[in-house]
Amino acid sequence: MARAIALRTFDVALRLLHPVMPFVTEALWQRIPGRREGTWLATAKWPQPDARASTLTTGLSTARLSTADSAFALVQELVGAIRTIRAEYDVSPGKAVRVFVQHPGDVASAAFKAESGTIRRLAKVSELGFGESANTVGGYAVLSDGSGVFVPLGDAIDVGRECARLGTEIERLEQLIGSQEKKLGNEQFVSRAPAAVVEKEREKLVSWREQAATLGEKRARLGC
Repeated sequence: MARAIALRTFDVALRLLHPVMPFVTEALWQRIPGRREGTWLATAKWPQPDARASTLTTGLSTARLSTADSAFALVQELVGAIRTIRAEYDVSPGKAVRVFVQHPGDVASAAFKAESGTIRRLAKVSELGFGESANTVGGYAVLSDGSGVFVPLGDAIDVGRECARLGTEIERLEQLIGSQEKKLGNEQFVSRAPAAVVEKEREKLVSWREQAATLGEKRARLGC
């Protein structure tokens, strides 16, 4: 029985892999015991769903499946949010961080606790807590269900150096913004340059202003 199941599984796997690995899968399929002479994997039928599996899953409620999907998506979102904060504040890849989830709903709370090991491993987390943090310096994000994610950064980065780096970058952007405002305030440039060029310069100004505002918010969260 076990050998028959293994053989069937191998056969299905070869059929699924054939479009991307035609030669290897064909050679292996030709060696499967019990294969009829003159048949080829290239013309074999595509695997069909097992009716027995469908019968087993019909008993599961749509609500339970939907809840499971939502829980898994929230775990993915939390890992992504932590990774984004780490990248934004240049936290070393080898440095573990503490994470506090604030005001999670029932589904999110259960999912995060059940998958805490996965979250710790994928996002390099040393401590996954729930509730408010005693720290005020750190990165913050909000998940789609309203859960807050706070990552204390005082023990993960050199806050003073990061404040200085962000300040330098803001100064550079402010110089670009000032120069761009002068250019766009020049009536001769605006009236003589092609409309597409003027619009592109205006887009640059908007982008630099947004970047400067974002960096200013990051400095504020770090207590700079």
